[in-house]
Amino acid sequence: MFDDEIQRDEHKKISKEIEILRRPYVGIVSGYHELGYRVLGPELDEKAGSVEIEGRLMVSPKLVWTPSEMQKTFGEIFEDEELMDTNLVGRVFAFPKVVSGNYDVTSENLKIKRHEWSPDTLIEKVIEEMTRCEITDTAVVKTPDVRLYPVAVQRFIYEILKDEFS
Repeated sequence: MFDDEIQRDEHKKISKEIEILRRPYVGIVSGYHELGYRVLGPELDEKAGSVEIEGRLMVSPKLVWTPSEMQKTFGEIFEDEELMDTNLVGRVFAFPKVVSGNYDVTSENLKIKRHEWSPDTLIEKVIEEMTRCEITDTAVVKTPDVRLYPVAVQRFIYEILKDEFS
């Protein structure tokens, strides 16, 4: 995933600085569903304003794997008989994706907007708009580098799963 140690260090640094400012109040359900997010951060040239990336994740139902169909235990499958639970529970989160080629991608599930406001003003306006419109199924995530917005979305997913499966 990373070409060199510098990229790994940058990823770790940004991961620590990402903040989940608002979590969805509804929308986390046991069946297939979509989960919204807005990643907000400064433009590359800090004097240029800010960027808002609005998207939706497609979330699978909870997946429960039991080894009974395979006639094995999880300890046998994963070669760890002491730590593995009897059932594994998980979710699959997916982004819309272009398989190959160099394309411009337009998707109803991903919008990128540039704003002239400072990142703090953008955060204030987005949260105010979501409150006014009663948008309760969308998270707001603040990142120091919008180029790495998938890291911010990954952090958002981690926070949801941590609560859901703990």
